[in-house]
Amino acid sequence: MSKESEVKTPAVDPVASEVNYDEEIKKAELEAKKLELLIKKRQLEALDLEQEERTYHIQDLKQSLAERSVKEKQLQEDRAQQGRTFEQQRQTDNYRFSICTHRKGGMVTPRDLRVLSTGGNREQFALIKHQMINGDIWVRCQRCGKTWAPPVEKNFFFDERGRVVAPQDGVFSQVKFDEAYKDYVAATMLNTNNTMSGSVQCRFTTFDPESKKMVDAADKYREAISNTNLR
Repeated sequence: MSKESEVKTPAVDPVASEVNYDEEIKKAELEAKKLELLIKKRQLEALDLEQEERTYHIQDLKQSLAERSVKEKQLQEDRAQQGRTFEQQRQTDNYRFSICTHRKGGMVTPRDLRVLSTGGNREQFALIKHQMINGDIWVRCQRCGKTWAPPVEKNFFFDERGRVVAPQDGVFSQVKFDEAYKDYVAATMLNTNNTMSGSVQCRFTTFDPESKKMVDAADKYREAISNTNLR
């Protein structure tokens, strides 16, 4: 083989090769640290955003609670005002009932119409009597509008101030219940020449789980309509 045909292989410097590897490793480590630093920055940004979102959420929650508190106070004031209105109306009605004779007759003039609401002086009473579907007789004065109906016990529970309250909030007054029943019975016996109206008679029953039988439920019917009248 001639010298021209020989291919010369360049010599490899082992020291230079090791230097190149070290540089590559350093570059890779630097890139890794940069990436790690970037990830930490992103994490901090995410934490900042979460904290900002939490702050806004707390603000919204405080505002919502404040609005709810205002609404509750307004509702309480509205209920209190309604209670005062109902009580004033009740007192007005009771006064009108107390001064009425519930009788027919009397003189009416254009300047004096009081007899239409305070009653007349005839022997006959200005009453409407109606027999309810359970057989109870209700009575209504045509002048003042007072209605007499069989009293129910749930309407005779009173608090310390004498106000009618729910049974669980007050004490039952047997004396006032008996007075109301006596007043009702007397009203049914008042003399009037008006004809009593009536309804189809029904019997109300309910199932008693203790006896496992159907029992009379007239009292439940009375309770259901106890706050109505014949107006």
